Amino acid sequence: MSAACVVVPLGPACVDITGVRAGDRNLMAVTLTTAGQPFDLTGLVVSAQARLNPLATEAISAVVDVVDAVAGRVMLYWPGDEVTAMLAGKTSWKGVWDLQVSQTGADPVTFAAGKFSAVMDVTR
Repeated sequence: MSAACVVVPLGPACVDITGVRAGDRNLMAVTLTTAGQPFDLTGLVVSAQARLNPLATEAISAVVDVVDAVAGRVMLYWPGDEVTAMLAGKTSWKGVWDLQVSQTGADPVTFAAGKFSAVMDVTR
């Protein structure tokens, strides 16, 4: 009988984002943790993008503001005018997104990734 292998998941947390609206603020409060503890973002850069698929050249970048670096807290939003441009006259758009933390001279760490969907706002 052979021993069972241990599975070590190195991938990011799976987080699907829905309800992003053209013309809206699309603001999210996010706390990054590792092993249940806040991830210290002091001196690091947090970024997030959405694309049609991972190989697409066009992307919409989120605006990320670190509000408490030691506690791993950020405010992230998808600018409404850029969501409108991404929709390009369509009523909805679906793609993928991820959120990375990086430091100069080191590979980034992807904390979250998943599906991303946006819709045209009704009130304009």
